[in-house]
Amino acid sequence: MDDRVRRYAPYVAAVFLLLTVIAGMIIYYKDVEALGQLVEQYGYIGLFLVVFITNASLFVGIPTPTYIMLAVAAGLNPWVVTVVAALASALGESTGYVLGVGGRKVIEKRYGHLLAQWKYHFRKHAFLTTVVLASLPFPPDDVAGIIAGSMGYDYKLFLLATFIGKCIKYGITAVLTVTGIKILDIVFYD
Repeated sequence: MDDRVRRYAPYVAAVFLLLTVIAGMIIYYKDVEALGQLVEQYGYIGLFLVVFITNASLFVGIPTPTYIMLAVAAGLNPWVVTVVAALASALGESTGYVLGVGGRKVIEKRYGHLLAQWKYHFRKHAFLTTVVLASLPFPPDDVAGIIAGSMGYDYKLFLLATFIGKCIKYGITAVLTVTGIKILDIVFYD
């Protein structure tokens, strides 16, 4: 029994994750405001769910920083918002890592020539590369997760590097939001 649980647990987790992402994407595309309402209504928990869903969807441009700005503008602590969003984002980015682990042979066969260059940089500076890619404002972190998974890079290090990169990205977003609100308050209300 224990061997069967160990053998099938990753598949059950992958199916659950996939269903969560599909549900989130349906909600997003059906009613864009629904995710924003989750953040406004449930605060940090809503933010965690929204950021997890938006980051678990591979190669789909769902604007996570919008929800960071919304949370900060709603009065949530920008530093807590940064940490909650970075944690949810790092966990959501695990879909790319799982895809890399599960599809290692297919990915290498089909995209081996493209991955060779990325893997060279990854092998030399895997942690730093993951931090940098996770902190960029466009989605190359999906690719980083796939490469890390296909190379067998340590999952805990991948999560930590992604978390640090997302803290940088979302911290900047939160600070700029607070600064923008203060500037608008001075310009229009003082």
